[in-house]
Amino acid sequence: MQNRVGEALSDFERAFAELRVALDADEGVQDAVFQETKEWSNLLTYKLVPHLAGDGCLVAVVAGGTNTGKSTVFNILLDQAVSPVVNTAAATCHPVLAANERRSGECLESKLVPEFSPRPLDDDAGPTDPEQPADALFVCRVDSLPDHLVVMDTPDVDSIDRRNWEVADHIRAAGDVLIAVVTGEKYKDERVVEFFREGHNSGRVVIPLMNKANPDGDYDVARKQLDDFCENVGIESVCFVVSHDFKIAEDLSRSIQCLDGGSSLRYYLETLDVTAIKKRVFSDTVVHFAKKAGGFIDHAAQTGRALREIVDDFEDRAHTYSMRYDAVPGAEVGGLFHAFVQSKRGTLRRAIGNTSSAFARNAGAIGRGISRAFRRRATLDQAEERAASATPSAQQEMVGRIAQELAANYIESARSQSPPFGVLLEKSLDALDIDAAVQAVANQTVSGDSISDEFRVHANTMLESWWEDHKGKRRVLEGLDIVLAVMPAAIAAPISMYTGGVGAPEAVVALGPFVSQFVTRVMEYQFGDAMFDFLSPWKREQQERLEQALKEHLSGPALRGARELAAALEGDIMDTLRRSQEECLKA
Repeated sequence: MQNRVGEALSDFERAFAELRVALDADEGVQDAVFQETKEWSNLLTYKLVPHLAGDGCLVAVVAGGTNTGKSTVFNILLDQAVSPVVNTAAATCHPVLAANERRSGECLESKLVPEFSPRPLDDDAGPTDPEQPADALFVCRVDSLPDHLVVMDTPDVDSIDRRNWEVADHIRAAGDVLIAVVTGEKYKDERVVEFFREGHNSGRVVIPLMNKANPDGDYDVARKQLDDFCENVGIESVCFVVSHDFKIAEDLSRSIQCLDGGSSLRYYLETLDVTAIKKRVFSDTVVHFAKKAGGFIDHAAQTGRALREIVDDFEDRAHTYSMRYDAVPGAEVGGLFHAFVQSKRGTLRRAIGNTSSAFARNAGAIGRGISRAFRRRATLDQAEERAASATPSAQQEMVGRIAQELAANYIESARSQSPPFGVLLEKSLDALDIDAAVQAVANQTVSGDSISDEFRVHANTMLESWWEDHKGKRRVLEGLDIVLAVMPAAIAAPISMYTGGVGAPEAVVALGPFVSQFVTRVMEYQFGDAMFDFLSPWKREQQERLEQALKEHLSGPALRGARELAAALEGDIMDTLRRSQEECLKA
C-alpha cells in the first residue's frame, strides 16, 4: 500500500507542479485554478510525499498538560539539556524539535513539520519568549538520534492562552507518536484526555508516561491512574514512568523505563515500525488529500472546458463570418469551360483553331465573358454591378470589411466575458495589430490563382458528365470552334484582296470583342444552369480560404493564450492528476 500510494503521490506532485508552470502564461487563470489549494498542496509536498514516497521519519511529540514536566522528559530522552526547563507553569511557549544533521536540515526547510515556521535554536530564550510568532518552531541538532526519528517538546495542550489552541492542533497534526506526559493531577483533565483521544482516533500512536510518579508498591498508584487514562483515551499501550525526583532535571543520564520492565522509552521509540505507523497515521490524511485533490481536478477541468468553449465559439464565428463572402469569379474560372470545350475538338478543328491568332488573343476575353455569365445566373443584380465587384480590389475590400467586423465582434465579446477569461482575451486582442491582420486576411484570400487542384478535378468531372448527357448541345459547341477559327480569316480575306493586304490585321483585331461575345453567349446558352452547379464548389472554396485566413490572422492570435491554457487543462497532465488521485482513493 505504501509503495503504491507513495508513487501515486509523487506522480501527482510532479503533475501538479507541471500544471502550475503550464498556466504560468496567465496569472489570472492560474490563480483561478489554484485558489484554495495551499493547505492540501503543502500537505502533499511537505508531509505525504516525503514520508510515503521516500524513507519515512517518525515525529515523536512529547505532549501534555500544564506543569507536567514535558521539557524534562524531552531532555532525558535526548540525554542532554536541549529544551529550557523553568520552574514556572507554562514556561514553554513554542515547540522545540531535536533531530540529527540530515533531519534537522529538512526540518529547517519545512519538509517534515510544515505546520510550523522553523528556525534554529540559538539560545534558550526563544522557546519561552511569548513575543515570538505563534507558529514558531525551534530546531536543534542532536546527532545521537537516528534518521528515522525526531523528537519534539511542546507547549501545554491545555493552555488557557487561546493562541496555543491552534498550536495544539498543529502539534497533533505534526506528530506520528504522541508521548502523553501526565501526572497525578492531570491524567483525568478533560482537555488533555480529549487531545490524545483525537490523536489516537486519527491514527497516531499514543504512549502514556506518568511523570513524578510515586514508586511505592511498584508504582501501584501510577498503574491505576495510567489504566484510567488509557481507558478514557480508548487505547491499549505499554506505559512508562518517571519517578518523582526534584533533582531529575540535573541528572539526565537515567533512562525512562517501561512500567512493566523491558526496554527504555528511547529504545522503544527507535524500534517502532515506521512504515506501519506512517500507513496508519496518514491513512486519513491521504483520504483527506484525495478528496481535496478531486475537487481541484474537477474545478481545473471545468476551467478548461470554459476556455475550450470560448475557443470553439470564436472559431465558429470565423466560419460564420466567412460565409458572408460572396466571391465573384474572374476570367480564370470561366476559362475552364472554354478550355474544356477546346479539349474536345477533333484533329482537323484543332489544327484550324491553332492557326487563328484572333482565337488565341480572345481566350482571356472569352473566359471573362463566361464568368460574367456565371454572375448573371447566380444573382439578380445587374451584370454591370457584379462585374465591378469582380475586380481584385473590390474583392479585397469586401474581405477586409468582413475581417474588420469579426475583429469588432471579438473585442465586444471579450469585454463581456467574466474574469479571468475576459482579461485573457482582451490582453491578446490588445497585442494584436487589427489593421495589419485585416490587410493580411484580404491579401491571403484574394491573391494568386483562385483555382485549386480539387476544383479543377471537380470541374472536369462535372463537365465530362454534362458532355456525355447532352450530345445535342455539345455538337453546337464543337461546331463553334470551327466558326471561331474560320470567321476572322474569312472576313479578312476579301479585305486583303481589295486592299492588297492593307487593313486585314486591323480587321481581325476589331473582330476580337465580337468573337468573344459571340462565343460566350453560345456557351452560356448551351450549358445553362449547369454553370451554377459548376461554380458552387469554387465559391465554397473561396469561403474556406477566407475562413482559414481569418483563423490564421485574427482568431489564432486572439485565442493563442486561451488555446494553450485549455490544452494544458485537457491533456496528459490532467490525466496524470486524475489517475494518481484515484489511486490514492483506492488505497
